[in-house]
Amino acid sequence: MKEQRIRILKLVEDGKLSADEALSLIEALDRDEQLKEEKITALSTEVIDYNHEDNAKQPHEKQSSLGTKLMDWVDTAVKRVKELDLDLNFGKSIDIHHIFQFQGASFHDIDINFPNGSVNIQPWTEQDIRVECDAKVYRAENMEQARQSFLSEVECTLEGNRLILHSDKKTMKINVVLYVPEQAYDQIKIKLFNGPIRGEDLNVDTIKAKTANGVLSFSSINGKHGEFETANGQIKLSNSKYEKVEVESITGIIQFNGSAEKIDAQSFNGNLQLTLADMACEALYAKTTTGNIEINIPEESKVIGEFKSNLGALSAQLKDIDISLEKNETIQKELRFRTAKETKLSMFADSKTGSILTKNM
Repeated sequence: MKEQRIRILKLVEDGKLSADEALSLIEALDRDEQLKEEKITALSTEVIDYNHEDNAKQPHEKQSSLGTKLMDWVDTAVKRVKELDLDLNFGKSIDIHHIFQFQGASFHDIDINFPNGSVNIQPWTEQDIRVECDAKVYRAENMEQARQSFLSEVECTLEGNRLILHSDKKTMKINVVLYVPEQAYDQIKIKLFNGPIRGEDLNVDTIKAKTANGVLSFSSINGKHGEFETANGQIKLSNSKYEKVEVESITGIIQFNGSAEKIDAQSFNGNLQLTLADMACEALYAKTTTGNIEINIPEESKVIGEFKSNLGALSAQLKDIDISLEKNETIQKELRFRTAKETKLSMFADSKTGSILTKNM
């Protein structure tokens, strides 16, 4: 945000922007900054401060300070550009390796939720479920105490048609590789506070992956609905097919390469790189405050589009393009276009200070 304000003030200094125009633009950036903070707070509603696991405070006291605590934490994480180092908070850890195995299980849902670690989902040709856990247990005196803490605090079970892997333990980091049968799944939900989430070659109706700090990376996913959200980290979706996909980051690039009927991609200060592998898409919405947007579409796409930016350049390099509006004012740029009278794809992109480009592949 500081760089954007300096850029705006430089335009005023050069006589390209009036004081009123600069004030209006800075206020718009401030509003987006406020929305960013609210979003980060919302992402943390189930997170309790690491240093107060004793629950000594009253519930209303925890709730009132939660947003501020998480904002401080995310700011630190962004500056480090790496995962939160639990060693700095809790000191020495003891390593535990444990495998949960379920033979010939019948299930269609996966539900994973724990604070720290990583998740990697890998289909295999076996009919068994194999959950490989490499854990770092903090605040344990010895190996036996660490193992007992792991087994008592980590729930891994089959409940009806659902595989559950849960833990609320903050003083534990669990790196999980989950091997599941190659089959169709109804729903996969994964939520971490700190750590990356990965998966590949999955056939699932609904997939939801959320982390406050970490990369989300999925490839070769065939699904109806996908939701991917991170406060601090890259989101990469490749070679996948969805009916509807929603992708959101606060800080971090978003990359999508695949097929979807509806795409909603939003970031605060990350770039958006969206590539449509075919002409299935009917609606594409892309928005970022300070990042750039690049949209690649097939040459034969029949598209109607609208781009908006305050300071960034707008460009549509498409076959048979007809531009109906091109506004290039100092703090208000707009571009409207279409490539056919009867269109299938409706495209909207907005960036406060970044550039927007669409082109044929």
